[in-house]
Amino acid sequence: MRPFAVPLIIAISAQAVQLHAEVTLDKVTTSGEEVESSRPTTEKLLKIPGAGNDPLRALEALPGVVFGNGREAAPAVRGSSPDDNAYYLDFLPVGYLFHNDGSSIVNDALVEGFELYPAAFGPEFNNATGAVITADSRSPYFDDQQTIVDLSLLRAGVLFDVPVNESNAAFLSARMSLFQYYLENLVDDEDFEFTTVPEFYDYQGAWEYRPDSVSALRFQAIGARDKAGFDFPEDSDFVQQDPALSGGLEAEQYFNSQGVVYERFFSSGLSMKTGISQLEESFEFSIGQGNFIDAKSNRYGLRSQFIYPVSLSHELQFGAEYSEQNINYKGRFSAPPCDEFSSDCRLVTATEELTGAGSFAIREFNANLADQWDILPVWQLTPGVLASYNEFTENSYLEPRLNSRVRVAQPLTWTLGFGEYHALSGNPGQYTPEFGNPDINETRSTHYETGLEYQIKDGLNLTSELYYKDIKDIVVSRAPQNNYPSLTTEEYNSLPRYTNDGSGQSWGVETLVNADYSDRWYGWVSMTLSRTERSNNITDENFRYSYDKPIVINAVGNYRWNDRWTFGLKWRYESGQLVTPLEGVEEDSETSGLFNPIYGDPFSERLPAYHRLDFRADRAYQFSRWSMDLYFEVINLYARENVVGYRYLNADYSEREDVNDLPPIASFGVRMVF
Repeated sequence: MRPFAVPLIIAISAQAVQLHAEVTLDKVTTSGEEVESSRPTTEKLLKIPGAGNDPLRALEALPGVVFGNGREAAPAVRGSSPDDNAYYLDFLPVGYLFHNDGSSIVNDALVEGFELYPAAFGPEFNNATGAVITADSRSPYFDDQQTIVDLSLLRAGVLFDVPVNESNAAFLSARMSLFQYYLENLVDDEDFEFTTVPEFYDYQGAWEYRPDSVSALRFQAIGARDKAGFDFPEDSDFVQQDPALSGGLEAEQYFNSQGVVYERFFSSGLSMKTGISQLEESFEFSIGQGNFIDAKSNRYGLRSQFIYPVSLSHELQFGAEYSEQNINYKGRFSAPPCDEFSSDCRLVTATEELTGAGSFAIREFNANLADQWDILPVWQLTPGVLASYNEFTENSYLEPRLNSRVRVAQPLTWTLGFGEYHALSGNPGQYTPEFGNPDINETRSTHYETGLEYQIKDGLNLTSELYYKDIKDIVVSRAPQNNYPSLTTEEYNSLPRYTNDGSGQSWGVETLVNADYSDRWYGWVSMTLSRTERSNNITDENFRYSYDKPIVINAVGNYRWNDRWTFGLKWRYESGQLVTPLEGVEEDSETSGLFNPIYGDPFSERLPAYHRLDFRADRAYQFSRWSMDLYFEVINLYARENVVGYRYLNADYSEREDVNDLPPIASFGVRMVF
């Protein structure tokens, strides 16, 4: 749940906390037989330079994945919005995945594997029109009691593994940020001061029971909490440009999730995985004078997946899912409706004051079926379908999915994928009666992809894919009042605040060369050439999407010098960020001293290209009764001044300064295992 999200806190937090890094992913199986992976493994991704051992930021090192301005955390995959992704942790959905500093909530010491499905994923996943990212935690250790202490400049954590007996074991992890203790001394900005220094906490725990070799019962829990607060002086640029910001900003969010997952393999060959979960989320936000939102959500879910080998050439995959989300909210807000395309979202431009309180439920039913069919020894075809019904929108969907793999020659495989997808916005503020439009429908998309996988030789693989995404019914906000000169303010306010009047498309080609010759050294190079467009059918605007980056290149290399030392480098190049240019200002006719910006076409100006080099060194120590890993990183080794945005100064926007990404930063961390 991302209730009533306001972009301002992201912008201010990114300016205040210019820290952190990148990491993670996968294994690839096919046709019932294991093949050499064409993607970097999870273990290698966790060691990416500049990552700080964060298991989700590593996605940036893979083709097709980009991030937004500064330290915006959620990834945009193949031209979709970050809000279009679905995330699963240990088979069950989770709350938010990223803290307010851009780091993820997942403890890398518990990561067993990650899967990124960038497009054309199977019918077992729903409520996503962009990508699906799944993460699996390892099992607790049944034969070894262990304590891990993690320390870095950004966070501290502890992990306990507790074996109980041959059939029972548990682990518990807890982490907290550390930058709140020194951030105020690093940030010197006359335009704001912290009332609550950004901080976060997270935890993850599991108890696993294995009665025999073919079944397992797992009780799991995960949660996180973030908060931040800012105050803006009356003479700050923020308040001069938007007087309604006077009074500052406070935000706090948390989630707690509990689940039970049961796995079993039957003698008939049938395997099953069933999970029940409860997810509690809370979001409290206040800004300016009297504007506040307090939203809480409880989501209950049941998810089951089955695999049954009908014959040597047919494997049925089927499942079902039910979820019920109960949302309670109350608030008062004077702000314009805004979306990710809006140029002017100042509170002072509001034409109405909204007040409301209430509750509603969103119930969704899903059933999926797929047949993994080995038509020929060299051809595997997997047709599938997802049937879905949302009680809130009263919409039903029957969406086909298709994946195909053909081994053209011994080292060459041709792949093909297709699928139709839908998802309801994760921001309830867009469809509550008082703050949004309860008639909002799901966004829909269609994915196409085809590619080649080629094993050049042992340890050297090449993968290349073409993709196209078509997106319909994107939620957009009501256009500014100056687009309706013939309407009175009352008539303008009666228009729906949000509608499904956006659309878009993206296409591109991704190429990855993965070298893994030995345990001593490995690396990969990837290149993505792409284009992403959006259309606003209300304003008849067609434009490049803010996440459109036509060229993205990654180069990663790691070398293990000996059993103690490992060194790595990562270089990334990407086209500059798109921004909406400021073309001028005009003095407000009603408020003295207030100037209104005049913006050009959406996202029509591209910032300079972004590139940087990161370095990492790892040193392993082994003692008689404990071990220690020490890592040292330098981010932006050659001090590239990467411009990630512009900031306008003074009430009349008369000066502009660059907002730069990270300067050269040295960081270190230590992990002790007892």
